[in-house]
Amino acid sequence: MLVNWAKIWDGAGYGGGVNGYCQSLALSLIQRGHEVISLIGGTTFVPAPTPDQTTPCFIRRHDDWLGVKVFEVINSPVMAPSIVQYQNPLGEVSSPELEMEVGRLFNMLGPDVVHFHNIEGFSIGCVDAAKRAGARVVFSLHNYHTICPQVYLMQGHRKVCHDSDGGRNCVDCIETKDPVKERQDRAAAYLQANQPKINEMLAHFGRELKGEWGGFKHEFSWPVRVYKRTRRLVQLRNLIKIEIAKEASESTRPDTTALARPAIPLPGHPVISIADAAEPRPFPEPSRPVASIPDITSEKHKEENSGESGLDDADTGIKSFDHRGQTQHVIAELNGKPRAKRNDTPERRPLLNIALPDPPCLHRLNDYGVRRAAMVKMLSQCDSVLAVSDFVRDKFAAMGVDARVISTMHIGSRIGRVVSQASEMVFDPPEFVTGAAGQRPIRLVFMGYNNTYKGLHVLIEALEMLAPDYLRFLDLSIFALDGQSIEWIFRRIEPRLAKLTFVPGYNYHDIPWMLGGKDLGVVPSVWWDNAPQTVFEFFACRVPVLGAAVGGIPDFVKDGVNGMLFTGNDAWDLARRLAEAVREPWKLSQMRKNVKPPKDIDLHAGELEMVYRGAKMLNEASPT
Repeated sequence: MLVNWAKIWDGAGYGGGVNGYCQSLALSLIQRGHEVISLIGGTTFVPAPTPDQTTPCFIRRHDDWLGVKVFEVINSPVMAPSIVQYQNPLGEVSSPELEMEVGRLFNMLGPDVVHFHNIEGFSIGCVDAAKRAGARVVFSLHNYHTICPQVYLMQGHRKVCHDSDGGRNCVDCIETKDPVKERQDRAAAYLQANQPKINEMLAHFGRELKGEWGGFKHEFSWPVRVYKRTRRLVQLRNLIKIEIAKEASESTRPDTTALARPAIPLPGHPVISIADAAEPRPFPEPSRPVASIPDITSEKHKEENSGESGLDDADTGIKSFDHRGQTQHVIAELNGKPRAKRNDTPERRPLLNIALPDPPCLHRLNDYGVRRAAMVKMLSQCDSVLAVSDFVRDKFAAMGVDARVISTMHIGSRIGRVVSQASEMVFDPPEFVTGAAGQRPIRLVFMGYNNTYKGLHVLIEALEMLAPDYLRFLDLSIFALDGQSIEWIFRRIEPRLAKLTFVPGYNYHDIPWMLGGKDLGVVPSVWWDNAPQTVFEFFACRVPVLGAAVGGIPDFVKDGVNGMLFTGNDAWDLARRLAEAVREPWKLSQMRKNVKPPKDIDLHAGELEMVYRGAKMLNEASPT
């Protein structure tokens, strides 16, 4: 069982790199013959049937996603993502109502392994519930959420946190959302998106019944049509009876959610019996509107439906009518047919990559301090804790996690599969000639989110430090999700650059054509970035990386071998390395030859199998 707050079919599109990784891992484990379950929660809220009632927490089952069983906690007392839970840190320590429901599911399913990839939307008590159910518990440290409720260890989004002061510095660290209002807004949004479908259906049946009766009277003198009209009337009457009976059954059926029948349909399906939880539940084929019940004997029907399928008209490959999130993109990828779609001022202090504990706290811990201490204890009691980089391992060990249970395991990626299916787009740029002057511009590229953590502002500051004689040898491409707010600053230096391409967003399957022919990728993170996926994506396309020497980046980028490193959050040092690349561009051609593809997700899944079986992992050597 894989536990994460975001819906697995959304991939990295919602839930970031962790959710994209969970999606890839689940598919790989399925292919290796395992039964895979996804447990999500903290995001979906439904309103109470009446204003004076409360909305208890309960679990629903979604239709299976590409073979993965999917369960969701509805109305979870612990909200996700972290920013909406921030005001209630102890909710992530203990939430009895949530833990009772999650524990019930664990006991129903009896999973061999429960692999937590986040605790957002869940609680420490849910980890304990997995242990009580007899599961082996594995926890992957993709981020710092367990020791930082804000996730990034960045005070005020602007400087790295070296001291929480027993939780006192967490109280006003960031602006947060009102959880009560957020819950109400989500319930209202759910209500708006899911109006009473049964009432609409019955109204539709009624309109159709009236229309059919009119046609019946008009064509009474035609015996053949009388037969057809009568048959349709009977069909409509039976459908109405079925829907009414179904509604009556749902309203009287015992349900552990203790909800009266709501006025709107709930997501997924009830989880009451073991069969509800254990049996496969494939995504259903869409039913035809009742208004157009076809005569299947007609030649027109046969002609119109001869090539109908869930994905395409191909005779082979995975087909599905499931259009949730990124599902159709993933299916196309698995079939070998990728579908590409075309506020505070940060601190300027350089960041060193040294994992230190917080200074001793000389006063009583507040709720945030209690939360951190409880999380450290929980991690120490897991069967295995997997850090995605050496720095992450060292940082959590420094914060008190038992070093005997924590080890480094670099995660895998499916980007290699995406690249192999678009190999013609991933071409090498013309090589630079050693020692020659006045060569072509360096093709420099940034891709990722435009937020403080990813350091796009550091890149523009570094570029503005360079003289025009350097800038004219830089052909810069920026692919920045939500990048509109910073584009104008880059446009300001555009006349001094050889060329500027600025695209405010991209799709995962666009990466091959984005990186084809590029010389150098920039990863200017200003925090202890755990193990940025962009490094893997650059390497998969044979692009050397100029990265900040922070977090997990030095695990993969070796200075002078497959890329270059600069001091984190130091625009001057980044400018120095850019100037060095302009003066000696032929070194980039040499580095490209040393770039190796990232670990494939299937190889990584094999490593995890050993962990799931109880093998103790040695700390993984960094790739060279």
